[in-house]
Amino acid sequence: MTPPPQATPAAGAPPLRTVLFVAYHYPPMRSPGVERSARFTHYLPEFGYQPRVVGTGAFGKPKDGVIRAWEPLGLYRRLFNPAARHRGAAATRTRTRGPLAGLSAGARRWLLVPDGQITWVPWAALAALRWVRRHGAELIYTTSPPASAHLLGGLLKAQTGLPWIADFRDAWLYDPLEPALLEMPFRRELERRLEEGVMAEADAVISATGTAADDFVRRYPAEAAKVRVITNGFDPADGEAAQAGADPEGAPVSGRLSLVHTGSFAYSHPGRSIEPLERVLRRLVDTEPAWCDRLEVILVGELSPEEQELVSALAELGVVRLTGAVDRATALAFQRRADVLLLVDHPRPWPASNAPGKLFEYLAAGKPILALCGEGETRRTVEELDAGLCAAPGDTDAIEAALRRLWAGSLPRAETGLERFHRRELTRRLAECFDEVLGA
Repeated sequence: MTPPPQATPAAGAPPLRTVLFVAYHYPPMRSPGVERSARFTHYLPEFGYQPRVVGTGAFGKPKDGVIRAWEPLGLYRRLFNPAARHRGAAATRTRTRGPLAGLSAGARRWLLVPDGQITWVPWAALAALRWVRRHGAELIYTTSPPASAHLLGGLLKAQTGLPWIADFRDAWLYDPLEPALLEMPFRRELERRLEEGVMAEADAVISATGTAADDFVRRYPAEAAKVRVITNGFDPADGEAAQAGADPEGAPVSGRLSLVHTGSFAYSHPGRSIEPLERVLRRLVDTEPAWCDRLEVILVGELSPEEQELVSALAELGVVRLTGAVDRATALAFQRRADVLLLVDHPRPWPASNAPGKLFEYLAAGKPILALCGEGETRRTVEELDAGLCAAPGDTDAIEAALRRLWAGSLPRAETGLERFHRRELTRRLAECFDEVLGA
């Protein structure tokens, strides 16, 4: 993905204030976390701020003005990811196999705390400090994951004395992305202390969801006044471009109810699985063969070999179609041409704190959503906006009932209340947070 050109400040506006904008996930890297940062940096000049992005050089070093810091991951990817040898942004993962797989997993669990990007922090700190000393800045902003970006933020604040804002796209300890935090008490305690330090040192803390913000307030009441909520969102311009574009190759078959899922499953989270949906689809076509002509599930994006094997029988029947990896524009075009958009979350025993960026893309598409999710942010958003149907990820009976309702024509969709999720509006709120911190 190429970041959009930055917005232009109004004529006669005061000079832009410089923000050191630490975003590990940034173009040309391809990941769900890229979009939030790319849109913030696009719109911030409109609200008086010039972002200077600090990112990683592990996924390529385009001449885009970003401060690209070296990290060992870049060398590791080139050694073990053939695609990365030819094009740095060709893939975002290094899928280590064989004996090295166990060694790599062990290093992440026992040595790389809080995450594998900790090796990037020293090099990013040197690059950022060198730039600040030459050019100056008025504010530091860091966004996670990876959580190590906030450790970098604390280090930069200590060295420069600049105010610092920490943005959590996902919660750290609550609803953790890292399984080791649930399995290793000593590591959880260590990272709790790291999180506590971030909460104490940051001048403001932003959460992408109300659930995660409530957890921060509950566990760190002394820092409650610092906590803000700025959700993920969407840019209406993306949807307009996708709507005006040509049909993607292999567009939905007319006459069938088309369900489209964009993105990955286990590659995004090890607990996110297509298996419950596969069981429901297989049960439907086995008991009522007419479903082969009623339904088409299009999986747009990269699936693991195991996931491809799981749905291969349904693919042969024409009930499931796999597109493989596609660019963002093509994924958005598939969303716009679907009857229903499918979202799959991973189950957990507590209310989910994350609402994936994909949810907001789906809302922008204006299509009904079938969300396989438990209690938490995604279900709350879908139900508050009357944007679709929800079923627990492992409840096959509820999933089947939802599919039958959709086939019968029960297609709720969000009609109002979406303006607060526009990227420009969210950036305005971020700039207000910057103003508050600098004013204080």
